[in-house]
Amino acid sequence: MKTSTYTTIDLRKQMGEILDRTRIAGEPAAITRKGKTLAYLVPTEWFEQYQQLAEAASAAGDQDAA
Repeated sequence: MKTSTYTTIDLRKQMGEILDRTRIAGEPAAITRKGKTLAYLVPTEWFEQYQQLAEAASAAGDQDAA
């Protein structure tokens, strides 16, 4: 899926539309300022899956260290 790019000004002006595209259509968005990416806006499900994977990897690392 293609990541859309928005400036911080776009984000201020189109917050609702950008959030809807991310939430409803599942489109990730890169937020930029002066040509540099500051953050990514991703669907909730993506972030929750990331957190679960990170926690599982951390737990596996803790078990390996013991």
